[in-house]
Amino acid sequence: MEIKSSSGGVFLKRLSITAMICVLLFSIGVIPVSAANKGAYIFVDGVPLKSKSVSKNGVSFVPFRELFGKLKMEIGYDAKLKQVTGKKDDLKITFTIGNKTAVVNGQKKALQAEPFTQNGNTYIPIRIVGEATGNSVYWSAEANVIQVNSPSFKGASYTIDGIPIFFSADGVISFGPAATNALNTQKELAEIDSITKTIANFPEFRVVGAPPTEKESKLPGYKGYPDYFDANYVAAAENKEALPPLMSKGWISLSMLSEIEGVSKLGNSNANIITIGKYVGFEIVRVDINLTAEYKKATDGDFTLSDIRIKKYKGTMYLNIEDLITTGLIESN
Repeated sequence: MEIKSSSGGVFLKRLSITAMICVLLFSIGVIPVSAANKGAYIFVDGVPLKSKSVSKNGVSFVPFRELFGKLKMEIGYDAKLKQVTGKKDDLKITFTIGNKTAVVNGQKKALQAEPFTQNGNTYIPIRIVGEATGNSVYWSAEANVIQVNSPSFKGASYTIDGIPIFFSADGVISFGPAATNALNTQKELAEIDSITKTIANFPEFRVVGAPPTEKESKLPGYKGYPDYFDANYVAAAENKEALPPLMSKGWISLSMLSEIEGVSKLGNSNANIITIGKYVGFEIVRVDINLTAEYKKATDGDFTLSDIRIKKYKGTMYLNIEDLITTGLIESN
């Protein structure tokens, strides 16, 4: 049985998501030591624990060493006081076996059920530990899974016999095509986050028409103009939306075409034709782009108009740079 990271499209087998989780654990060599009980599987930042949870008074418990260890906490155990302690940075949390009170940084916290010992293991409640360490705790009844996700966790994916499973940062577990879509969204958001951080290092405003600085000209873009000079790019990054077609990927908007290449939109009495052009010496090189009804109705999409590949993004036209070179309107780098 093959298991690997993947985001490719697959044919979804007729398996429940709970069954998929079981197969996943066995595939990666994690066989729950408490597999016989009806508890939930536990994942910390997408990585499974060996033990399943044990429920007591509606509270999910797990062996303290596993949970503290996975959360990279310093582990303490006092057999005389029957106490277990987890420490990390400025956090200290202490549980006493048989006591319904936990102590978090000196503050007493009431518990619905007391920690207990079973088969030589001391069990502590999952949620209070997860939340005290700054993590989010999620429960999926469908998948029978408890997730403890840190703020930095962006998601985890696995593939079992070609079927993808995705654990999202907000606790949603999906498999099959839904997992593929979730993984693609995760990658796009990661790219947007990276872009947002990059933009933060540049001036808040730029003067349209002002050439890029030497530093800016080294970024991905076109002829020294970075992708983020496109106003749609900045707006998408700030709103964490899908990015527009990028100059570095071979696409350019009419506004950037005007700024970089001096190509302007020329007047045309026919509403179904956009004419763009520029002066080359004493002559005007011009290109007519015939707009189809399908293009005019669309907000987004891929088109070929007058032999020029075009992407429409939120109503804005992006033209293929290679095709513009072919027309003779612009020159290659």
